Amino acid sequence: MRLVNDDTLGGATTPGAGKTPWQYQKQAGFQKRPLRVAISGAGASGICLGVQLLKGQEDGTLGPIDFTIFERHADYGGTWAVNNYPGCRCDVPAHVYTFSWAPYADWPEYYSQSPDINTYFHLVAQKGGIVPHMKLSHTIRSATFNEKSSTWLLSIEGPDGVFDHEVDVYVPANGVLSQVNRPSINGLENFTKNPILHTAEWPRHLDYTTAFKDERVAVIGIGSSGVQTIGAIAPHSKNVNIFARSPFWISPPFVKDAAGERDWKVGNFEYVFVHGTETNIETREIVRKMMHEELKGRPDLIEKLIPKWDIWCRRVTPCISFMDALHMPQVDLITEGIASVSADGITTGQGNFVEVDRIILATGFDTSFKPKYPITAKGKNLSDVWSKRSKAYMSIAVAGFPNFFYMCGPGTIFANGSLLPGIEANAAYIIQCLAKMQTHEIAAMDVQQDAQDEYNEQQESLMADLVFSDQCSSWYKGGNAEGKPDALYAGSVLGFLELLRTPRWEDWKYKSIRANRFSFLGNGTSTIEATQGDRVPYLKLEDHFNPLRVTDLEKA
Repeated sequence: MRLVNDDTLGGATTPGAGKTPWQYQKQAGFQKRPLRVAISGAGASGICLGVQLLKGQEDGTLGPIDFTIFERHADYGGTWAVNNYPGCRCDVPAHVYTFSWAPYADWPEYYSQSPDINTYFHLVAQKGGIVPHMKLSHTIRSATFNEKSSTWLLSIEGPDGVFDHEVDVYVPANGVLSQVNRPSINGLENFTKNPILHTAEWPRHLDYTTAFKDERVAVIGIGSSGVQTIGAIAPHSKNVNIFARSPFWISPPFVKDAAGERDWKVGNFEYVFVHGTETNIETREIVRKMMHEELKGRPDLIEKLIPKWDIWCRRVTPCISFMDALHMPQVDLITEGIASVSADGITTGQGNFVEVDRIILATGFDTSFKPKYPITAKGKNLSDVWSKRSKAYMSIAVAGFPNFFYMCGPGTIFANGSLLPGIEANAAYIIQCLAKMQTHEIAAMDVQQDAQDEYNEQQESLMADLVFSDQCSSWYKGGNAEGKPDALYAGSVLGFLELLRTPRWEDWKYKSIRANRFSFLGNGTSTIEATQGDRVPYLKLEDHFNPLRVTDLEKA
C-alpha cells in the first residue's frame, strides 16, 4: 500500500457558525519551512551559533536556513580579535575555554594570550564552514520588527554603503565586551603630549617594550585589562602611575595542575559563590594571605589594595606580574581619584599634580547591555525598555520583541565559570526554537511578559545571597556599587545548562502562519513517507536477536 501526499488527498473540516471552512495543506506534514536569520557579531557566540546552524541542517534538526553573520570589524574572533593590549590573556585556563565539540591540542600556555585564542576561533570558524556566511566591516544601524509580516528589517552599513536586509529572525551576538567605555574625566581632551591610548583600541603595531622607555605613563583603571597592561609595560617604562578608584582582589592561578582527583567542593557553586560558606571564606583567606605575602614590606599598598568586600563580588584576575610591578621603584599607586587633566598632566582629587607623558585608559567596555542602535518592536525601543535595568528571559529573549534571540544577553554565566559551555547551551536553545518555528509553521514567537517577570523575580531572590551582590563596583552591576548584578545568572554553570536544555514552550506566545495552528499536519502523512524513508522505523532487526520467550516467564 502506498500513501499519497498530493492533491488526491483533500477535504475540509466542518466550520462553526460564520467561520470560513479550513482547507488543509495538500502536502506531507511536518515540513520545515525555510527561514532567514541574521546574526550580529562574529565572536565566540556568533561563531558557535553559525556552526550549529550548519550542523542542524546537516543532521535534519533544521530545514533550510539562510543565515548571515554581520561583523563590524575587519576580522572575526570578537573580543580576541580586537583586544591586543600588552599582556592581554584569558583568566580561564585555556583547555576549559574551548567548545566541547572542538577541543584544541596546540594551546601554548595554560592561560593563553589573545592572539592564540583568536587563532583557535579562526580554526573553529574555518573548520565549521561558516566563513562564507560572514560579512566583515558591516555594522547594524537599526533593527525594526514588522508585525504584519513577522520579519525584522535591518539597516546595515557596509563598505559599499547602507542597505536593507530582511530576515525572519534576528540574533544579536555581540557580547557585552564590545562597546568601548570612554570615561568622562574633566579636561581629558586637553592632554596633548602624546595620543591617548585605550586598551580596547590598542594600536596593533605599537611595541610596548620600547614605546614607553622614556615616558611617564599614567594608567587609568585597574580591571582585568588594567592589571594585565601594567604587569606587561611596567618593566619597560620610565615611570608608571596607576590611578585606581577602589581596592580589588588579585589571585594566584587557582588551577595549576592537570585535572585529576580533587575535593569536589573546589569549584562547586554552592560552596564558592554563596555568602558565608566554608569554602567561600577559605578562598577569601587564601587570596588575602597571598596578597599580604606579595605586598610584604608595603603596608600602604595592603591598605589600598585588599578589599573589605567579598571575593568574586567583582571579577578576580590571576595576575602576579601586576603584584611584581607594584614593587618596582618606578611604579606608583594613586587612589586619590582624578579631579582634572591638563595638557601635560593629571590633578588628583586632593590637589596633587602628576606630570605625565602618556595616558592609557584601561576603562574597559560599556557593559550596560543597552544597544547602541535602535532595536524596535511593537512601538518600543529596547534601549528605553532597558533604560534602568537590563532584564531578559533566561538571558535569551525579551518580552515584546518577537523572533529575537540573544546570545549572551543579560543574566548569563559571565562570572560563574567558563563562558563557553553557556554559549553552547544558548545556541542549542535557539536551534530548538528555530526548529519549532520551521516545523510548526510559526510566524512569530514572543516570550510572555509574566514568564519573564517571574523568572527574574526568582533570580533576584537567589542573587541576594550570592557574593556578586556584595558592596563593590563591578561591571556586573554597570559600575554601580549600589546596583544589582543583572549581567549574571544566579546559579551554577551546570544549573544554567540544565535550565536551557529543554525550552519551556508554555512560556511563549505564538503567531501561526495560517489561520489554523495545526496546519503543519498537512495531509496527514509524515516526513518519512515524503522522503521515501523507512516505513516501519519502530521495528529493528537487531532488537529481535534476543527476543522474549514464554519460557522466560517466572512462575508464581
